[in-house]
Amino acid sequence: MADHVHAERAAEARPHPAPTLTPGPEHRDVGIKERLALNELEYRIAPVANRLPYMLGGLTFVGIITLIFTGVLMDQFYNPTPVGAHDSVVYIMSRVPMGNWLRGLHYWAATIVLVSVVLHLVYVFWRRSYLRPREVTWWAGVALFLTIFALAFTGSVLRADQEGSEALAHAVAGAQLVGALGTPLTPAFTRSAPLLARLHNAHVSLLPIVLLALVGLHFWLIRYLGIHAHEPKTVPFTNHLRRLTGFGLLLFAILGTLAAIVPPGIGFPGIEGVEVTKPFWPFLWIYAVENTLGIWGMILAPLVLFGFLFIVPLLDRSYDESRRPRWLVTLAGLLLVLYVGGIVYGVFAPQMQHIGM
Repeated sequence: MADHVHAERAAEARPHPAPTLTPGPEHRDVGIKERLALNELEYRIAPVANRLPYMLGGLTFVGIITLIFTGVLMDQFYNPTPVGAHDSVVYIMSRVPMGNWLRGLHYWAATIVLVSVVLHLVYVFWRRSYLRPREVTWWAGVALFLTIFALAFTGSVLRADQEGSEALAHAVAGAQLVGALGTPLTPAFTRSAPLLARLHNAHVSLLPIVLLALVGLHFWLIRYLGIHAHEPKTVPFTNHLRRLTGFGLLLFAILGTLAAIVPPGIGFPGIEGVEVTKPFWPFLWIYAVENTLGIWGMILAPLVLFGFLFIVPLLDRSYDESRRPRWLVTLAGLLLVLYVGGIVYGVFAPQMQHIGM
């Protein structure tokens, strides 16, 4: 009996081979696609989304990413003080390796973004993609347009050349017209930091945060509400993403070429109290109105355009897509003609004094 017990204890003391387990689903090898949840991009969309007009929003985003990347690099060499800003821009253009090309890439990306966002809004309006339940998607897009406009304005001021100096003077004059609402754009808002430095902070932090938040909201709504299309969702989104990536790379190549061939220049340091230049081209339509109405045109023109865009979903309450309100299309067409015509007129219009009119 003792020998039997001893044998059992010896058997228990010997190491046992590890049991062979069949790996279950939780133990199988997971690839990079699943680790990054890229398989979630395989959701289906309408085939029409692969057409170029539907990619205008995506191409605008490519331009925004380019602006962020180039802006972060240039900001390492920028001095946001009234006495150092202009010289720091010249330093970027002349001393920083590839700095002039980088600045040109930033300029042309801003130009493309301003054009593509307008084309995108026009196309979305034409397709009535602002109808229920996509009203918030439309408002997010209009807010994006307004934020991009604000970024273009602050960016032009940061050059601190004559054109930038006049743009800053116009901003202060306009802010004084609207009273308390314009206080943040006046030197009296705080004596601890110059207005140029505060506009720099808005350009590199506040406005980009607002922009990316609106982009996130816009993309999220498009993902869950889908695009406005009257066909079944049969194509994986990854197909659209590959096609958009191709167009995006082509766009980047075009921007890089323009930056090398036609780099933007810079004027002489600004002189206060003098108006001898015209604004950056996206603001020429406002300049055209100012030529007629004076400085108040700088307030009224954007109010009319952006105010109309914001109330479009409220004006078109007919959910029968076959019955497009002609008066709304006519009004929108008129505003578009005035917008483009104002830019063209601004190119050829004589330079005028606006502050003090």
